[in-house]
Amino acid sequence: MKIGVIGYGNMGSMIVNNILKLNLLLEDEELIISNRHLNKFESLIEEYPDENLNITSDNTEIAKSCEKILISVETPQFKEVMDEIAPCLNENTHIIYTCAGLNFNHIKSFYDGKLSLVIPTLASTVTSNNAISSLSRRKGVTLVKHNSKVELQERLFVEDLFNEFSYVKKIDNPIYFNEEEDNLHPTDNELEISTILTSCAPAFLAIMIEKLAQTSSELAKVSKEEAEDMILKTIIGTALLKEDQSLSNEEIINKVATKKGITQEGVDLLDKKLTKINRELVKCLLNRFDEVKEDMNKTYLNK
Repeated sequence: MKIGVIGYGNMGSMIVNNILKLNLLLEDEELIISNRHLNKFESLIEEYPDENLNITSDNTEIAKSCEKILISVETPQFKEVMDEIAPCLNENTHIIYTCAGLNFNHIKSFYDGKLSLVIPTLASTVTSNNAISSLSRRKGVTLVKHNSKVELQERLFVEDLFNEFSYVKKIDNPIYFNEEEDNLHPTDNELEISTILTSCAPAFLAIMIEKLAQTSSELAKVSKEEAEDMILKTIIGTALLKEDQSLSNEEIINKVATKKGITQEGVDLLDKKLTKINRELVKCLLNRFDEVKEDMNKTYLNK
């Protein structure tokens, strides 16, 4: 079987490199990757000279030879790619795409085939040999949603693939269904909220680490790099503490913060401030999701 990947940006390259680092290709499977700039593949070819790997700048080459095609491009580019490859697709083609904000109804206006939406996260990047050999190598959460035409084995292919290096969350909550408009918006914001908590969150965590390290270095004789290292190791340790000992957030707070102590002062301050900040953050992002949907409606549905 031939598996195609169109687009080698941040997410496309992360997925491809994870597949190759973890040796996920079976003997009869071949990975074909397409990107306009072939020089982006130089290090990949050098690192994996013996893999069943081919590269091309021609998207139609992938469309002609692959039943499973992962499209990882910017959302506005998706329709351009689909218009280019559409004449080469058939009823068995399974399109898997990573374009946030683009729902099945938008795509149905020009492609009425098998579709799976995958929202990966940079947190799932396989980074070391230790991670490759570890039984607990899964990191981050990948969101997956299929339209009604994707059959069970095809669903399992996608979910099993991403389950090798991440935790898969299937978005299959109740939806407003219309026979003429397959798989419309969920009845709530599960997909959007889940995207915020998984795909967007590494950036939010990174800026929190950055700002805390920067402030600490300005107020003490500690370099920003040292402060960041201490914060990072503490975050990792706390996460493992929750995972290994199943401690709740409240239990951790109670173990660290004593009444009227220094830590408790900080906890009280954050408790007051973070509720408001988090509400503003989520509201801001949901508003942006709505703006993207409106843009997609205008582009794809002429609404």
